[in-house]
Amino acid sequence: MTEFIMTGGEAAVAALKVNGISKIYALPGIQLDHLFNALHGATDWLEVINARHEQGVAYMALGHAQSTGTPGIYACVPGPGFLNTTAALSTAYAVHAPVLAIIGQINTDAIGVGGGELHELRDQTAIIKGLTRWNAIARSPEEVGPLLETAFAKLAAGIAPVAVELPADVLKNSSLMPLPKAAAPEPQTTPDSEAVANAAAMLSEAKRPFIVVGSGAYGGEAELRTLAEALSAPVMMHLQGRGVLASEHPLAIGMGEGKTLWADADVVLAVGTRFHRFPTEWPSNIEKRVIRVDVDPKRFSIGAPPELAVAADGPTTLSALASALVPTSDNADWMSTVAAVKADLAARLASEIAPQMAYLAAMRSALPDNAHIVADYTQIGYVSADRYPVSAPRLMITPGYQGTLGYAYATALGVKSANPDRTVVALCGDGGFMFTANEMATAVRHNISAIGVVFVDGAFGNVQRMQRELHGGKVIATDLTNPDFAAFARSFGAKAIEVDSPEDFSEALQWAQTVDGPSLIVVKVTRFPDPWDMIEP
Repeated sequence: MTEFIMTGGEAAVAALKVNGISKIYALPGIQLDHLFNALHGATDWLEVINARHEQGVAYMALGHAQSTGTPGIYACVPGPGFLNTTAALSTAYAVHAPVLAIIGQINTDAIGVGGGELHELRDQTAIIKGLTRWNAIARSPEEVGPLLETAFAKLAAGIAPVAVELPADVLKNSSLMPLPKAAAPEPQTTPDSEAVANAAAMLSEAKRPFIVVGSGAYGGEAELRTLAEALSAPVMMHLQGRGVLASEHPLAIGMGEGKTLWADADVVLAVGTRFHRFPTEWPSNIEKRVIRVDVDPKRFSIGAPPELAVAADGPTTLSALASALVPTSDNADWMSTVAAVKADLAARLASEIAPQMAYLAAMRSALPDNAHIVADYTQIGYVSADRYPVSAPRLMITPGYQGTLGYAYATALGVKSANPDRTVVALCGDGGFMFTANEMATAVRHNISAIGVVFVDGAFGNVQRMQRELHGGKVIATDLTNPDFAAFARSFGAKAIEVDSPEDFSEALQWAQTVDGPSLIVVKVTRFPDPWDMIEP
């Protein structure tokens, strides 16, 4: 075996190269000096994208990972640098995004001593462990390559996010070692044939089947469609599940329709989803037979236990089920019920939240089918996450159950960086936008042509509506003082435009797609009506 003298920093960069990484989102600092020295020598094949804040590089790695399904890598110094990234890392945990966090550390002999080293935390590793599904710390330069190999293997197996701590002396010191190896791909977990046969029999006998999918079904779009059509089964998709069945399909539903249809469903198939709250919270007229499919069997213990659990890869299991299915009924009545429920909700949406739906229609008319939408926790974002039509997975980017206010703009930069030929739109409110608005400087510096949209109502609008409507008008701490957002964007060198209607918004989106470089659309709005009973009952 050929060996080379390398620093730990050089070993880390070599591990990135052998695992096919071409971008890293990173901010330098003293503990990472020798990592960045190695990055300096790799810029012919590796793009290093810096930001104005550590949360920016972490959110960009998140957007890269969510939109592509491939590893998004960020690096930052320990202590406050790492802590600045934890909202993004917790969001990656919530959505199972394949993010690799490369976190600096103080020198190995100082870890845990409490000597007051620069950027020292009492137990940084413990914090990292709570935010990742696998983590490790290198104690010597020789350990860097193998630990990063393991990290990439974990990501390939769906164990995400992951983190590796690299102490300053480990990055600086050199040793004779082999070049790092690429992570070996994990074999797919195939379903037990008897379990598939039993599940297929249950579904074949169903009169009112109901399918729920999450991100664990990614890659099984064709198989899911075949199965749903054979059963006439509605497919409920929420947040990470959006697009596994195209929105325009007659069987595609959201939670608004799902609550009504759930009441009479007799057999439920849940694939790659937590399947946690609504089965116990929604009313039901009959007892349901539940089949759950998940690559991680530990999830079956969360919530009510299923009648049948299949611990296997989602797409592989969907394919096996579609092949084994022999429906005993065409379920025409159930199909008619699904259509009626969808039509009823569509009418309610058009009537009760007409302002939001008008902006969604404006977006749909202006954007290509493959546009990525990054929905922040804002009025239009909430409704878009559930109701904006998407044709495939990874086009609707959300923070999942983490509900990370203010993540969207910086995350959209990572989405655009990873998908330079796609249109990328960040939907922000004036509250959340200011959390990462400083990253407009990053967008301009690196010419990342994401389209930022900020809806301006002068408040944390959703919270203020709750204060008014649910808490007797006790409005407190929700009014905002805003800058001139268009002037703010132009001050960085970005293009900006102001609008105040859905029609003008549609035209602005068309304009923004012609701009070379980042742009910001400022939309002045008034209070929006409450959408929650229809989008997440």
